[in-house]
Amino acid sequence: MKKTTLSYFLKWKNKNFLIFSFVSFFIIGNSQNIEDFEREELIFTQPLCILYEGPYIGQISVPRSQEMISKMERNGNQCSNIVINYGPGFTPDATAAFEFAKNIWENSIESSVQITVNATFSALDPGALGGAAATGSLTSNHPDALPNVFYPRALVEKIEGSETDPFGAITVDITAAFSNTANWYFGLDAQPPGGQFDFVSVVLHELGHGLGFFGGASVGGAGIGSIRTNNNPTIYDLFIENGSGNSITDTAIFPDPSISLGNQLISNNLFCNGPIAVGQLSGTLPRIWAPSVWTPGSSYSHWDENTFVPGDINSLMSPQIGPGEANHNPGPITLGFFEDMGWSICGGSLSVDDISLNNTLVSPNPFKSSITINLSNGLNDDYSVTIFDINGRRVLHSDLSAKNGAIILTDLTQLDSAFYFIRITNKTNGAQITKKIMKS
Repeated sequence: MKKTTLSYFLKWKNKNFLIFSFVSFFIIGNSQNIEDFEREELIFTQPLCILYEGPYIGQISVPRSQEMISKMERNGNQCSNIVINYGPGFTPDATAAFEFAKNIWENSIESSVQITVNATFSALDPGALGGAAATGSLTSNHPDALPNVFYPRALVEKIEGSETDPFGAITVDITAAFSNTANWYFGLDAQPPGGQFDFVSVVLHELGHGLGFFGGASVGGAGIGSIRTNNNPTIYDLFIENGSGNSITDTAIFPDPSISLGNQLISNNLFCNGPIAVGQLSGTLPRIWAPSVWTPGSSYSHWDENTFVPGDINSLMSPQIGPGEANHNPGPITLGFFEDMGWSICGGSLSVDDISLNNTLVSPNPFKSSITINLSNGLNDDYSVTIFDINGRRVLHSDLSAKNGAIILTDLTQLDSAFYFIRITNKTNGAQITKKIMKS
């Protein structure tokens, strides 16, 4: 086993104060089957994403869905297990609110591997309510992961089915810090008074970042933008494009690093093209927060504040939250994006227009030259079938009729060996579902 450590300081400004984050990159080489795989690990020791106070605009509440309420009332049937290590300052009320929030995530995402979180109350910059980060991002050679792409630690462990620190030193997946001076509301009813900030909502938000809602982009001096670390993007980055449909990871258009890439990151013109996220917004690409002034910890790693306004079901992962505002729902586009990135979503957490499509099977997977889509309803309806690459670009489209509940796609040998998404749409009633597939 060979271990190499490359270290440097990342300096980023958090409104009125500076945070210095020591980041190390670890490269490990170990033989796996016939080929050698070098896992790369990027370790974060400070919050990378910050949630700021917004203005008071009234008492606004997005409660849990009825499905989520039913799941939580069953108690013990969670799809994942999140364990919290509480630091000093957590009162019984604060702990109960945190447990409530993490239980929402436990009933939203699936993982067979325990997700561990370190949580603290800390002195943050005035206006900052909380901050969080995965403790690291790693590459993987698992068949369900893309090569040379950084995944957040908890997601890598979910994909690989085991704890995944190459050196056995890190057992925590997420670190989160919360303001020790904010006027918190620790109630569980999503009804904070006008002068208080809803702690459950802020915890939900920060856990979302730790689970993977963050990218690798930054804008430095002279407006130079960059995305990759050690030549690798994050899985989040692969799903971001501009309004012209150009992927920001396409170095033929936006060299990395470059001023042209920096301009995109502050263009107010970035979108998520994840097929499942897009499907949850009725075919509209969700807009990413990309204001004209780059704000580290805020820009790029949130949904757009002006699109997903307070009270919108998808507003949890926007860059700010006001007093009197609560959101206890991760939101369908966020869960859709998580599924695009590789998470499995608890049954019932995402909407499906026609429940009969929920059991649609695509085989073989991986495929070589053809795919059979087996529809659980057995109908002979007309369908639109579209295949997208991992960057959201359409590579194939066909209008086909099902025969005895099956659709067959042939002549797929021209597709490169890679991961794809296949979107199946019933042309009669608009029912739609997206599946991940792989060409071998």
